[in-house]
Order: sequence, then structure tokens, then C-alpha cells
Amino acid sequence: MTKPVTSVSGPALHRAFGRARAALRPALASALAALLVSGGAIAQETKPESKPVPAWQSILALQLSSAHKCDLDKVLFFHEVPVGETVSTEGRARCLDGREYDFSRDRAHEKFTLRLCQPTVC
Repeated sequence: MTKPVTSVSGPALHRAFGRARAALRPALASALAALLVSGGAIAQETKPESKPVPAWQSILALQLSSAHKCDLDKVLFFHEVPVGETVSTEGRARCLDGREYDFSRDRAHEKFTLRLCQPTVC
């Protein structure tokens, strides 16, 4: 015959949780210290002067990904050319797999025109 389960409440419950909490404190402290040390190393690796990514670059990355299965590595160069009251954007982007695309768009609300940049031999 099994012993019936009794509920623990009041001071006995408080003592049980107090012992469990006391046993976890050293483990939590060492885990927190390790996290802070590794976070400090990561914070030192990042450049403090890094600028936020412009909105058009995020849109370009999404369009390259959906149209050409290209994960954007970096924008190699770009020019913003003012034409009247609008600003045209053109440049070149590199995918993680090494492909490069020339991109351009005449207005901010339009899609980019993407052309695969292939080497030419003269």
C-alpha cells in the first residue's frame, strides 16, 4: 500500500524553498559572471562608431533575397544622385556566395532594378 501524498504548506514549505534557493545561488552567480565576461568580450569586438543600416539597404537585401536567392554580404559602393526633388540610388552589392549585382532605382518608393554583374573579357 502506498503512502498518501500530504500537502506541505506554511513554514515547512518556506524552509524547503529557502534551502533550494540557497543551493541555486552559487550556480546562478557563476552563470551570471560567465555571461557578463562573454558579453564584455562581444561588446569590445563591435565597433562603437558603427552606423545604423539605411532603410533602402534593408529593402535591397529583401529584394535580392526574394528575387535571386542572394543573402546580402555588403554593399560595395553606392551613389545617391539628386535629380530635381527626387534622389536616385545606384551601386553594387555582393552576396555571401560571391555574386555581385548592380542595383539602381529612380525614386524611393520604387523597386530596385537588379542586374547580375558578370566579368567581361576584352
